[in-house]
Amino acid sequence: MPARRKVTIITDELREWTQPIGLVVATHGLKGAVKVRPIHGAADQLFTAGSELCVVLPSGRRQKLTIQTCYAKGTTWIVKFAEVEHIDVAEKLVGLQLAVHKDWKPHLEEGEFLLSELLGMNVVTEAGEVIGEVLDVMENPAHDLLVTERGLIPMRREFIKEVDRQKRQIVVSLPKGLISEEVPKKRRLRWRR
Repeated sequence: MPARRKVTIITDELREWTQPIGLVVATHGLKGAVKVRPIHGAADQLFTAGSELCVVLPSGRRQKLTIQTCYAKGTTWIVKFAEVEHIDVAEKLVGLQLAVHKDWKPHLEEGEFLLSELLGMNVVTEAGEVIGEVLDVMENPAHDLLVTERGLIPMRREFIKEVDRQKRQIVVSLPKGLISEEVPKKRRLRWRR
């Protein structure tokens, strides 16, 4: 019987770095800095000197990048990665997504929630009337909006009274006319040819 050959298995340590945190939108200067548009408000926790991020290349391969310097500028961050030393390399990053490990969670203050936590929660009034579940959360310049089957609910303190993570329930107090009084009928799916 011939001897078995050992096969070396190569594992990609970055394959679990799948949680998107920002998008490279442009270059900044000639020394390789880039402008990054963060996806959520915890950017100040992520964009600090020495932090490691992962860029997802068009081939699907991931590359770890270390932040050398960074600062906020308007709605974007100017980030200089230690591995990127020239504008030619920085230009190849434009349009690519930055990610962190899938288990990363931002530090949340009292009254702050992740969008992923709110999706699927049941919305009820203080009187106990069921409005429906949160289908989506829309970003809006003034405030985010909870999308339900009966309408949009502004994420403002005067409307959102309680968010209960254990019960997966949001208690609201809404003025008359803000949402539809009746639950929409389920639409039948039609086959297309």
